Amino acid sequence: MKILHRIFPFLLLAYHLAFAWVGYEYIITHHGDAERYWFLGQDLASSSWTDFLKPGTDVVRFLTFPLVKFFGMPFWGGFFIFSLLSFSGIALLYRTLMQRACESPRHQLLVMVLMLLPNFHFWTSLIGKEAVLIIPIALFIREVSLKKYFSFLLLGSVFFIALIRPHIAFILLLSYVLSLLWTLRLPNRYKAIILGGLFGATALFAFLLTRLQDFSGGFQRVLQKYEAHIRHFKTTDGYIPLDEYQLPYKIFTFWFRPLPFEKVGVLYTVLSIENMFLLLLSVWVSVYAVKYFHVLKNRMLFVLPVVLVFIFSLMYVYAYANYGIIMRTRVMAVPILYLLFMEVFYMSISRNYSNT
Repeated sequence: MKILHRIFPFLLLAYHLAFAWVGYEYIITHHGDAERYWFLGQDLASSSWTDFLKPGTDVVRFLTFPLVKFFGMPFWGGFFIFSLLSFSGIALLYRTLMQRACESPRHQLLVMVLMLLPNFHFWTSLIGKEAVLIIPIALFIREVSLKKYFSFLLLGSVFFIALIRPHIAFILLLSYVLSLLWTLRLPNRYKAIILGGLFGATALFAFLLTRLQDFSGGFQRVLQKYEAHIRHFKTTDGYIPLDEYQLPYKIFTFWFRPLPFEKVGVLYTVLSIENMFLLLLSVWVSVYAVKYFHVLKNRMLFVLPVVLVFIFSLMYVYAYANYGIIMRTRVMAVPILYLLFMEVFYMSISRNYSNT
């Protein structure tokens, strides 16, 4: 096991970089946002690097612009660069989860298996937002795990996420504040400061979101966007009638479907095996979570993932109805889900040791 510990990070790097090639071949064949981020077919003669100092998609373009215009890097090179970039977040997540494995060889092996699930590597190896966002997400998890609840790195990671996806930053911060108020005994003045910070950050995130999307019609405009998404997804091969399901089945579908034999094709087969593994693991974790709920309910690393995964699911199950989009969207919350798994197992190990 010690040898595996030493070589696994290098194996993980090689494994992740292999997905850079898989992603490149996939985009070349099926096309995707990576082509737009790499300015394929666009004339950059009149463009300046500072043109992309804007929130949202332009954050990715700000990173790719010098690679394309100044260095003339080929398209495949972008996948390699973004895979290296995202691996820094993956490596940080791996180290954080291994600490929660509590020196248990069985749970350390589980961390390694989780870090090899292919969907996570595929989307973070592409030229795109997911490759960039995995770094602040992993950093956020690391700081919470170390109980650095108000550190500059933690807060900075949330605001960096807001530059690319303000709505994700909002639910992350909302879940975090709710979890803090639930798990920490704080004087009322500190609670007021935290809530004031939440309201201020919410206003900022809302402002950033209005810079990225047109919400001039208010809530009705949001509903129209959701309905437009559903209409478009009905024309795609990966359509799943998520809009017709009841909420519990929406959430189940979001996290665990397609299951084996639901869809044909190599990609769907690989995905369905991964989903089945996550489903069985989730059932296993749920048993332990119920058993130790009286302790877990007051632990930050349990409450935060539960609240965040629920709010995250609630936001997206009404908007998306396509397996591909769901798989890509899930990537942003998968690290939080892994943290939940390992915290429950960490507690089970701790309680068993205390009883011996």
